[in-house]
Amino acid sequence: MLQRNSDLPYVVPDEPPVRQAEGWQYPSVDLREMGRILRRRYRLVVLPVAVLLGLALTYLMLATTLYTATSTVLVDPRRANVVETNQSVLSNFGTDDATIESQTLLIQSVAILMRVVGKLKLTEDTEFTPKPGLLDPIKRLFSSSGPSDGASPEDAARARSVEILQKRMKVTRQGTTFLVDIAVSSESPQKAATIANAVADAYFDEQVRAKYDATRIAANWLNGQIDELKSRVVASEKAVEDFRSANNLTVSQGVTLNDQQITDLNSKLIAGRAQTAEARAKYEQVQDIAKSGGDPGGINAAISSEMITKLRTQYADIAKNEADLSSKYGARHPLVANVRAQRRDTQKLINEEIRRILESTKHDYDVARSREASLQQSLDQLQGVSTSSGQAQVRLRELQREAEANRTQYESYLARSKETTAQESLEMPDSRIVTKASIPIRPSSPKTMLILGLAVMLGLGAGSVLAFLADYLDGRIKTLEQAEAIAGVPALAAVPLIGARELARLARRGRSELDSYDPKTTKLLPPALQPPLTRYAIDEPGTFFAEAIRAVRLSLQRTMRSQPVKVVQVTSALDSEGKTTLAINLAQSLATLGIRTLLIDGDLRNPQVTRSLCPRADAGLLEVAIGHAAPERAILVDQSTGLSILPSTRIKQVEYITELMFSDRIVDVLDHFRHRYELIVIDSPPLVPLVDGRALAELADRIILALAWDQTPGEVLSHAMDLLYPVSDRIMGTVLTRVDLSRLQFYDYYRSSAYLKPYGTAGLNAGAAR
Repeated sequence: MLQRNSDLPYVVPDEPPVRQAEGWQYPSVDLREMGRILRRRYRLVVLPVAVLLGLALTYLMLATTLYTATSTVLVDPRRANVVETNQSVLSNFGTDDATIESQTLLIQSVAILMRVVGKLKLTEDTEFTPKPGLLDPIKRLFSSSGPSDGASPEDAARARSVEILQKRMKVTRQGTTFLVDIAVSSESPQKAATIANAVADAYFDEQVRAKYDATRIAANWLNGQIDELKSRVVASEKAVEDFRSANNLTVSQGVTLNDQQITDLNSKLIAGRAQTAEARAKYEQVQDIAKSGGDPGGINAAISSEMITKLRTQYADIAKNEADLSSKYGARHPLVANVRAQRRDTQKLINEEIRRILESTKHDYDVARSREASLQQSLDQLQGVSTSSGQAQVRLRELQREAEANRTQYESYLARSKETTAQESLEMPDSRIVTKASIPIRPSSPKTMLILGLAVMLGLGAGSVLAFLADYLDGRIKTLEQAEAIAGVPALAAVPLIGARELARLARRGRSELDSYDPKTTKLLPPALQPPLTRYAIDEPGTFFAEAIRAVRLSLQRTMRSQPVKVVQVTSALDSEGKTTLAINLAQSLATLGIRTLLIDGDLRNPQVTRSLCPRADAGLLEVAIGHAAPERAILVDQSTGLSILPSTRIKQVEYITELMFSDRIVDVLDHFRHRYELIVIDSPPLVPLVDGRALAELADRIILALAWDQTPGEVLSHAMDLLYPVSDRIMGTVLTRVDLSRLQFYDYYRSSAYLKPYGTAGLNAGAAR
């Protein structure tokens, strides 16, 4: 009886082993891999592009063509002064960014746009009249009140036109300059230019109006203040005059009469004191001469007297004449005596004149002293009066200062009022237009190239993200390296996908033998009538398909040289992964080498081998196992390859299948054939959905696991390996089936058709396969 390969009884472990996680590595960016991902997921990359391009083209066809006209305004911080004034009522613009931004917002304010709407009558323009939309009834359900509630129809129409104009207008500042662009979009180029220029004009009018209103308000306020100040000035000046009159503080040339008299008397007193001193000096001189017995004619008054000067001249002449006569006639001559008498008379006159001068000096001294005393008395009297009126003068000066302050303020307000009145008649805006809006020649919206470019860029971006995301989430096995990394066993080969055209071409070969085929006499289908894929490695030995089968055969032969291998199980994790095709081609390839090979259809539930090669077989594995048929009668031999085949007939009692796989009968069958064949290939059921394949794995020497390329998920392969863990040492490797070599270049370039092209590409076109 066939014994299991292990001498010790098999114990099912409690749980599959935990694979050691690899050490964490820093993520790296592989540009070639990214390129391959985009190429193999090109449909996901192209799909968003196509969708967005379609939406963009739809939008471009439905969107309204708009033309944009731009008017440039300079917000000039300088002010043109036509009327010479010291200061404007409304100060000039500042040069800070906040001021310029404020003017930018002012341009698009409702007040200015109202002027434009009214001036251009935009409420009558259909472009600036809201059109009913499909969502208007829904919007009205969620709005508490309409735009016209509480307003007249005209005001509501203007408000709606202003709202549309705000959406069509864009006011932007050029960098950090004082230039502001006013851009207006409209369906008509002429209308766009007209509205842009009208907005600039309305902005200037608003500036002038604001200044005019401010100046007018200031003028009215100043006029009211002037009237009040005028009354205050009159009252304060009257109070000064009344107080002066009441306190006898008459003013002459800005000074009170009392103060003026004191000043005059003081001056006269000083002069009188000087005269008194001078007269006293002269008098004291005369007294000193008189006491000393000197000649009084030596005093200054005598010397300066004309009379004395004449008398002295006359005296000198007489004395000379007397001397002449005395010398001529003698001292006793009558002429001499006469002349001598004349001399005595003249001397007498001189003495009398000197005495008169002396008396005059004393008189002048007395007069000067009396005058000084009189002036001093008058000054003392006036100073007494000034001292008594000092408090009154303090109050007078206080009233005078108040009157002067009122007069100064009144004059300042009066001058400012005249300046403001002059400004009121001439106000100029602080801004000026630099460039008037011209009629645009090209539409500004929609921007066809920009929209299409954005659609392409966004589509490519979204498509690339979808491609990377889909590739990241796609856990299906696509390369031999991926299969090895997940399964932990060698990947033996990659069996390429055979196209539907190639299979159809091969199937047409059997049409000539179809008429001569008698299913009653021949249980095994002739080679020409067998499915082309089951004999593809034999019929097309020069293809990559046959090369992959030979690679699996070579791995098996290497194992047979070093270890005793009799039973090889070909299975898969799931159904439809190409295990049957792999098993048939591998068995045929081994048989062609002269190795006595038996192919057993071990999938009793879905016998694909039997259905493909011998659908009319009346005895199979079950009949041999239960003893209803001899092994030699159940085995069919393919004369073209020498391959022996043990089919599986259709079984209605499904419960017998599982029991058979776990019974000793199947062990006896395999033991019987083990001694008659060099190698037994079993096409077993899939591992995950059915337990039959796991039971056969206990009896196999080696296990080959077929994986459908780009179909079997990595999680499923990992789960299948966990299921085979009790016999993991018997797993020879995995084989990728149905590999599209033309697409494999996006995953593994060196095993793709691009790398293998110099060696032939027959039958490598992608297409449907069994």
